[in-house]
Amino acid sequence: MRLFTAIGLPDSVRSELASIQPQHPEIRLTPESQIHLTLRYIGETDKVRTRRIIQALSHVAFRPFDIELMGTGCFPNPSAPSVLWAGVRYHPILKELYDGMQEELYRAGMSLSPRSFHPHVTLGRIRKDKKVKDNVDSSPLDTVLDNFFHGEASRFHVTFRVDRFRLYQSRLHSGGAIHHCLREYMAS
Repeated sequence: MRLFTAIGLPDSVRSELASIQPQHPEIRLTPESQIHLTLRYIGETDKVRTRRIIQALSHVAFRPFDIELMGTGCFPNPSAPSVLWAGVRYHPILKELYDGMQEELYRAGMSLSPRSFHPHVTLGRIRKDKKVKDNVDSSPLDTVLDNFFHGEASRFHVTFRVDRFRLYQSRLHSGGAIHHCLREYMAS
């Protein structure tokens, strides 16, 4: 099983995020129902390890908090975008949640995540398929991306309450990944 932890977003927030997703044939959008805030990618695991992970995550303690999603950006950088995202304003409890998760997973035998924590909400990915070309009915990709980074989408701002996180299983399909919640963990 391919696993990751994330904060599920309220329907209204997912809907607002879907409304700022840049529309272009060269961008594979995250389906609205799959939009989430990834905390930690765990990766491929077997059933025994999955049971240990489920148990370990039940020891992660955190207080409910309000989180702000604001602005837009990309990885790795605007001159070579690959992943398009909505930003997450730094919050100490979010960092504590991530650190607590890292610690409990490490105690359960998982290695620490090699990536530094950069919270964001993935809205789309630039297609690597060279067969996809600008179509006559759409603006050039550079124009669409410039608007996403500097136009109205860049002023996106919403706040919501976080009182739980989830362990998801991700299954890869030809149209992208499908996520299924395995367990939900409530704030203390």
